[in-house]
Amino acid sequence: MAVTALFTSILFFVIYSIVFNTVYNHLDEDLEAETSEVTNSIIFIKDEMIFTNEYEWTEKEHGQVEVNPTFIQVVDSNENIIRKTNNLRDSSLTFHRGIFKKQFYDLNVAGSSVRQIQAPIFSDDGKIKAFILIAIPLEESAIVLSNLKTVLFVSFPVVLLLLFSVSRAIAGRIISPVNNIIKTAEKITRENLNERIAYPPRKDELFVLTDTINNLLDRLQETVLREKQFTADASHELRTPISIIKGTLEVLIRKERNTEQYKEKIKYVIGEVDRMAELVEQLLSLARYESGKIKPMIGDIKLPSIIDMAIARFEKNISAKKVKVVKEYVDGTTVIADASMMEIIIENLISNSVKYSFEESKVYIKLFPDNGKTILSITNYGKPISQEQLTNIFDRFYRVDTSRTSDIAGSGLGLAIVKRLIELQNLSIKAESSKQKGTTFSVIFTS
Repeated sequence: MAVTALFTSILFFVIYSIVFNTVYNHLDEDLEAETSEVTNSIIFIKDEMIFTNEYEWTEKEHGQVEVNPTFIQVVDSNENIIRKTNNLRDSSLTFHRGIFKKQFYDLNVAGSSVRQIQAPIFSDDGKIKAFILIAIPLEESAIVLSNLKTVLFVSFPVVLLLLFSVSRAIAGRIISPVNNIIKTAEKITRENLNERIAYPPRKDELFVLTDTINNLLDRLQETVLREKQFTADASHELRTPISIIKGTLEVLIRKERNTEQYKEKIKYVIGEVDRMAELVEQLLSLARYESGKIKPMIGDIKLPSIIDMAIARFEKNISAKKVKVVKEYVDGTTVIADASMMEIIIENLISNSVKYSFEESKVYIKLFPDNGKTILSITNYGKPISQEQLTNIFDRFYRVDTSRTSDIAGSGLGLAIVKRLIELQNLSIKAESSKQKGTTFSVIFTS
């Protein structure tokens, strides 16, 4: 409202100024026209001033005072009045000494406000011989300006009040959906994240705001549910080996056993402890990667050497399952990535491929260019994964149906770690599976 009041006052001032200047310009034009007419009727003969148009001095407007009079007066440089119109009577127009060019003034004549012009009268040789003073009343113009000023002053608070009322009503309607958004948002907590803000009827900025907030709530709900599932899955994965360890130790203390039995049970317990340690280590690694504190060291790396080292690490598992690894890539091929992260990614993918392959099958590792990109694909031939399962395969603790994994050890965190490391390097990964073509994981490197 303060800004509105400021702009309204500026607007009213401009309006008044325009009318004021228009009125005075019109008066000045009339005075100039009258001055030109009178001056053109004056001639000089041997320094004697002759008025050639006597009718100009006897016009009705020069003889009356009451209705639209025009006052004319001619004076010399010493303020001696040479001639004046009858309507001046005992009064005279004010002569300003030292002014040798046309000038306008606001004066009083016989108690009335007038607009006066004073202009020099030149002889044929260009010398100033006298001055002509002409005045016309300002009453009508003053009334117009006064009425305009009154209207503007009266209308100013009325306009502000009207604008305030209208803007308040409009603002109330605009703010109403905002208040609804605020009230609904205040009700939403961790316990009722499924509640959403109702969309306004019109697809305006508030609709976009509501949609943005609802999308944010969707992401928050998904994150909370994922964290809850993560906690439940982690608890379940840790509870299983703890229960096994506890049960085994309870069996051991029930009665005396021979040395071999103790060794067998202790070895079994150690295996479960190792499983727990591996799970905890994977959980800690995933937490570090998801915290955002670990930044990848991106640079040119030779991927074939990393692949060869990973294959060497799993040589025992490969031999035990009689799987043949087929390599199809050129030594020295470089990609842009983080070397340490790529080691973890490749080890997990090769480990999974060997783990889920049929015995005496093949694992194909290929590295090839494709449309300006470099693709690393690792294919194994085991039981195929359905399309529905492929969409969840990178989720934490997700493992494909029990018939596929009942005899295969694992925590379900390996591919989740792979996915996170891929995202940190701004790379992409996809999984495909079919009975004929096997299961393929492809890592796509940008050029």
